[in-house]
Amino acid sequence: FVNDIYLIMADKLKDLKIKTGVAKRCWKEYLSYKKECVNEQTKVEKMKTDGRDEYDIKKQEEVLKETESMISHTKSGFIKSWKEFQDIYTSAKNDENIKQSNEYQEAEKVFNEITKAQQDDK
Repeated sequence: FVNDIYLIMADKLKDLKIKTGVAKRCWKEYLSYKKECVNEQTKVEKMKTDGRDEYDIKKQEEVLKETESMISHTKSGFIKSWKEFQDIYTSAKNDENIKQSNEYQEAEKVFNEITKAQQDDK
């Protein structure tokens, strides 16, 4: 019986660690595409200002559109992973044994960082 409790706790900690990592990675990926989009927009504007060839500008605008589509794609991936992470994080908050683990400490740190960053992102 005691072994079963340890196995259940180990599974919960493993899930928490995985979901924390996925949410963190998806958030970074989303931010990376947002940053890239700003850079691509700047490139297009500079090309127009410099009077570059129409064909080159059009190709750069295609790159910009692809980047913009990746923003929505990565955001939806993040939203899914964030929901899954929040579910397991909320469950972990109610378990005193899990709250003492390194995995929980990392999850709490990621939760606070991303929650704050989301508010700044709006």
